[in-house]
Amino acid sequence: MESIFLLLLTIVLLILGVSWLKINPVFLLLFAGLFLGLTNGMDVKETSNSLFSGFGNTLKWIGLVIFLGTLLGEILAESGGANVIANTIISVFGKENLVYSMAFIGLLVGIPVFMDVAYLTLLPTIAALSKKTGKSALFLGLSLALSLTVSHALIPPTPGPVAVSSMFNIELGSIIPTNFLVALAAVIPGTWLINRWSKREASTKNAIKRDSYEEPLAKTGFKKLLPFAALLTPILLMSTGAFINSDQGLMQFIQNPVWALFMGLGVSLFLLKKEGFSSKLNELCGQAASKSAMVILITGAGGAFGQIIKDTEIVNNALPQIGELNGFYLLLPFLLAMLLTTLTGSITVSLLTTASIVTPLISKAEIPLQLITAAICAGSLGVIHVNSSFFWLFKELHQVSVTKVLKTFSVLSFIYSILAGLTVVLIYIFIA
Repeated sequence: MESIFLLLLTIVLLILGVSWLKINPVFLLLFAGLFLGLTNGMDVKETSNSLFSGFGNTLKWIGLVIFLGTLLGEILAESGGANVIANTIISVFGKENLVYSMAFIGLLVGIPVFMDVAYLTLLPTIAALSKKTGKSALFLGLSLALSLTVSHALIPPTPGPVAVSSMFNIELGSIIPTNFLVALAAVIPGTWLINRWSKREASTKNAIKRDSYEEPLAKTGFKKLLPFAALLTPILLMSTGAFINSDQGLMQFIQNPVWALFMGLGVSLFLLKKEGFSSKLNELCGQAASKSAMVILITGAGGAFGQIIKDTEIVNNALPQIGELNGFYLLLPFLLAMLLTTLTGSITVSLLTTASIVTPLISKAEIPLQLITAAICAGSLGVIHVNSSFFWLFKELHQVSVTKVLKTFSVLSFIYSILAGLTVVLIYIFIA
């Protein structure tokens, strides 16, 4: 019992360090692993080798995936491709269903583009639509923001789900169908609820801070199709692994996340202007590297911490009967991820820390790893509140009170998380 107590103590200190002391998770995860190894009978050399092995094995391909996915998002945001996707979806759904339009825009654009960047990029669309139709900008923004959050937590190649699949050693493409289904199951009823709220407060006019973004660039002709092709190409190619299991070289190539993203990037390059193409691409690569570097480091540190838990066999020794409780493998990851997001304000940190903790357990699980992954991602939606940077960005852009954002955005993030978690349970009961 002493070893499991040390593990719980380490987790508590991790949470306090990130949420209260605001210490960078990279340092905390590495020192937590060092502490756990040394207090469980490993010497310095063994502990160090375990940490370095976990760090390296986690990043052997995922680092490239995170960088390439971030670069794809940078190109779509810079070129106006994200706005093309938004305008196309709005034209399909019509102005009467704007809340639903913004939801599906968020689901698609949130896959390659970071939440903050995506929201700022699409803010002009919200402002224009609110002015033309009289719809509350706040509720249009809520629909977009919650869907962006769902994509960020559930749909690869966003960093969190990619990292979890790497730690669980499962094919990235195999988690996309399940996670996408879970995402839809959260977004559709959640958006219906937002739509109901918006009708009750239809007369509410929320100003938008207009100095926080630039108008997106227009696209004409065949370039209107390129953003969709760039976005969907890597997702569809990676997903083929869930439906076609083949050892042929071509299938292995297109299903590989790195090469699938390269192909999507190849399509996206046509969105950039010919004039100054090389310098612009280099600039965007630098921006993508800057934004993805810390995520990559946190991912590696999370893998290192998970490796220590594996090598010390804390869980195997302390919980020998846990394999008989299949529901545990869905409930624990879900609740732990929800707790970590609520306390730390970071979905990515929540996903990586939860995966690190539960990785040693999954060898005993009779539940498909895709469902355990989905449970972690669903829980990571958590309760987004004042310790989240996006919470404050949303508040400032819409110029509303903290109380208003807590009663809307924070409550909705919890509802979306519960809806996603229930969907995972239903899939396990009726399909798995």
